[in-house]
Amino acid sequence: MKRCLTLSLLTLFVFIITGATGLAQYKMGAHYIGANATVVTEPVGWGINYEFGFDERIGLGLVIRYWAPEEGKHYESTGTGTLQRSTIMTQFQAAYHFLPQARFDPYGGLRLGYSIYDENWQTSGIVSRTKPAARAESGITMSIMGGFRYFVSPKISIDGTLEHFVVNDDNYFENQSASALMFSVNFTLD
Repeated sequence: MKRCLTLSLLTLFVFIITGATGLAQYKMGAHYIGANATVVTEPVGWGINYEFGFDERIGLGLVIRYWAPEEGKHYESTGTGTLQRSTIMTQFQAAYHFLPQARFDPYGGLRLGYSIYDENWQTSGIVSRTKPAARAESGITMSIMGGFRYFVSPKISIDGTLEHFVVNDDNYFENQSASALMFSVNFTLD
């Protein structure tokens, strides 16, 4: 019974939200701000994104992401060493919107920015192992990206972006991935 009631309420909510979609589309002059999660990378990155509708098809923006400290333990019989790494990545982006007048908006573009990597090595007990070599160095990052934005209502949209890092230190991520998948929820400010 609870399951049926929950599904009914969710369905009603979706119909209410999607009912007012007459003007739900990418617009020139509009500001889009949102929260994002970058998955596929290990650890998961969290951040904010902003885009300005520069003209009918071109959007300019900024993406700021933070990968929380990744903690790696190194055990020995006489002690423990802990290495923590974190990243702050700031990127400017330019996106081309292929169907700007549609509720379903595919886009592609380029991101260029800077990544700051931070490491902290702590030991407890007697650890004979020295600090591991740095896996990543702060520097320029550039990626190509493409994705789809779906306007749930005129003021709310969700999107998914596939991003491939052309210039970046791939050694930072645990899985040494050169690609990422970013999901975001955006709010339109006119």
